[in-house]
Amino acid sequence: MHKHTRRDFIKAAGCSLLSAQFAGGLSFAQTPAGGEKPNIIFILIDDMGYADPSCFGNPVMKTPNMDKLAKQGIRLTNFYVNAPVCSPTRVGLTTGQYPTRWGIHSYIASSTKNDNRNMADFLDLDAPSLARILKGSGYATAHIGKWHMGGGRDVDYAPFPSEYGFDESYVNFEGLGDRVLINGHGLSDQSGQLGKGDIKWADKHELTGIYVDKVIDFISRNKDKNFFINLWPDDVHTKHLPEKIGKWKNVTDNPHEQKFFAVLENLDEQIGRLMNALDSHGVAEDTLVVLVSDNGPTDGGNFYSDGWNPPGFTGKLRGRKLSLYEGGIRMPFIARWPGRIKAGSVNRKSVLCGMDMLPTLCSIAGAEVPESANPDGLNMSGALLGEAPIRDEPIFWHCGEPFFQPGTGSPFNSSPSLAVRDGDWKFLINPDGSEAQLYNLSDDISEQNNLFDQKPAKVSELWAKIRAWASDVGVPVQNNTPTRALDPVTIDLGRSKARAINTGVEVSESQGQQRFCFDGGSCLDVFIMDVPRLEDSGVMISAEAEPEAENGVLLAQGGGRTGYSLYLDSGKPAFCVCIAGSRTTITSSSSVPDGKFEIAANLKKNGRMELFVNGQLAASGQADSAFTRNAGDSLQIGADLISQVGSYTSENWFKGCLSNIRISAI
Repeated sequence: MHKHTRRDFIKAAGCSLLSAQFAGGLSFAQTPAGGEKPNIIFILIDDMGYADPSCFGNPVMKTPNMDKLAKQGIRLTNFYVNAPVCSPTRVGLTTGQYPTRWGIHSYIASSTKNDNRNMADFLDLDAPSLARILKGSGYATAHIGKWHMGGGRDVDYAPFPSEYGFDESYVNFEGLGDRVLINGHGLSDQSGQLGKGDIKWADKHELTGIYVDKVIDFISRNKDKNFFINLWPDDVHTKHLPEKIGKWKNVTDNPHEQKFFAVLENLDEQIGRLMNALDSHGVAEDTLVVLVSDNGPTDGGNFYSDGWNPPGFTGKLRGRKLSLYEGGIRMPFIARWPGRIKAGSVNRKSVLCGMDMLPTLCSIAGAEVPESANPDGLNMSGALLGEAPIRDEPIFWHCGEPFFQPGTGSPFNSSPSLAVRDGDWKFLINPDGSEAQLYNLSDDISEQNNLFDQKPAKVSELWAKIRAWASDVGVPVQNNTPTRALDPVTIDLGRSKARAINTGVEVSESQGQQRFCFDGGSCLDVFIMDVPRLEDSGVMISAEAEPEAENGVLLAQGGGRTGYSLYLDSGKPAFCVCIAGSRTTITSSSSVPDGKFEIAANLKKNGRMELFVNGQLAASGQADSAFTRNAGDSLQIGADLISQVGSYTSENWFKGCLSNIRISAI
């Protein structure tokens, strides 16, 4: 894959402003800052949210060892990874370049899935490597833990970590070479069949301890020389399989959080064990420890389908894993180097990102960065060592589209696939120019106030920068005029209010009553956590309807396993429920009246179903029972798009207007 140079980018941009921004800011020291050459341990936690460490705001549990590390060193509050998902983040940290340059813009999977998404099967050996540079500068190097830059699934032809400059490696199922695999885990079984290294097996909760053992052993054998170690554990990636849940059952009713807290607690304890080992080996004072996360916390749809929030915290940040909102890419950053980094300090001004680590750590280590490495990242060592340098270049992101559309569990976390941060400005947009969003992070860190309409010049400026960058790294974009993303809608459901993503519904309000008009191809997608839970209950729904077509779903939640739907079938109102996979439908024998009418339906706890039109019973029937579990996907108003509840065709869009929508569990 062709590696474009910074000079190529400036030329392609054809813009003196871009030239000025991208030409400056690089400084590669050939002697270590202060004349010292530290050992380096880089800890990369998997799927840990910005606010999961208690020193970054965890509202439930303490992480005493991470907190201790922060008290002895520095916290950075404006550190970004270069992707909202594992593989490209790791590529950015390893190469000092945008991961999209190397054809890695999402997680590496099977060869077929990689090909379908225009993805490389592994990181090209022509790519720069931090370990290779440090090894050339006299460091002993080791990679311990998750690799995920090639190897695994059906890819048995990826290079080993040793080919990227590591003297030793010990990975998991996402890499080749010596590794430990997880008992009872499908992808580990597949990895075991590939061979290519000495393979051990363990339960998942044992892995972080095994990795820390390996790190401590490497330190004991290399403590008389400089060493560089990647410690990249699997935790706290799902599945969360702690040895025991213990006290966490008394802390939260959410079973997913119980397991997560136990896993995070164990991870924190293992970090403490490693720090103690540095002390016992007499190398703590000479070792720079950096701790970050690879992306935001999990946002798997399985959590929502069970009716629970996914575990992990982002504080005030919107978005989670696979999202380019802040919660998917802004990560906790802790660094400790006794005597060189001021204890208990916090840098809230400097903006850093993953690809800065190669030039930054090389500067601190006194390792010369070869010209061929041509990093996109900047030497930001001053941000760790007591200064507060201001970044003079934008940071760009790309994830997925136009090659594929990454999915999040919640529609509120789903972002456009391109983004840039330039100073305090954050701009997100799709390659076709759609869903454009502009935020000023200095006063809107939660990305709630889209300034697209108020700042057209800034929109044009940042869209031009994204297009120039995308051209440089090989992301196809269209030179379309940006179109504004629709704002989320808050819907009054009677007993509660709910947030919804608007896909093109006309929203109006008169005398305190909301009115939603649908064009036969738009809907409101309501976040599942904002609607009443159905487990062990019935449901009561009602609305005022003005249909313009004989068919269409007024509203539906769930699917063929558990859910309900209120819809029109050839002009007749119908109410359908699915309970434990059994579908029951009642349909009126009469068509709905012309114009506006009231429609209501309920499922009672004894399983009785009733359908009303203008207050008159239009149909009734008997289901097996009330709902036995919560519905499995979000509530859609104006369609049933994910897993269908009713037996209608997939073309079930509603055309017309709805108002006075009410939903409650009974």
